[in-house]
Amino acid sequence: MAQKRERVFHRVLELPDGRKARVSAYDDGSVRFGLTDTPYVLQEAFLGGMDDEAVVMLSPGGQGSKAMHGRVQMPAEDDS
Repeated sequence: MAQKRERVFHRVLELPDGRKARVSAYDDGSVRFGLTDTPYVLQEAFLGGMDDEAVVMLSPGGQGSKAMHGRVQMPAEDDS
């Protein structure tokens, strides 16, 4: 049976434009991020090999982002 993770750190940061970013760390070494005012698109992700540092960059997905046009949508049903 897997043990439940315990959160050992939690901070909420208010960004200059009013959005809130949350970061939580857990006893198993995992880290969780939250950001208000969705949607966002993943712009960069370096998850290992760069000076032993992981970097994730999110961009607003609904404010003129070209990445928003790449969203996957369900195909229309065929009427035939």
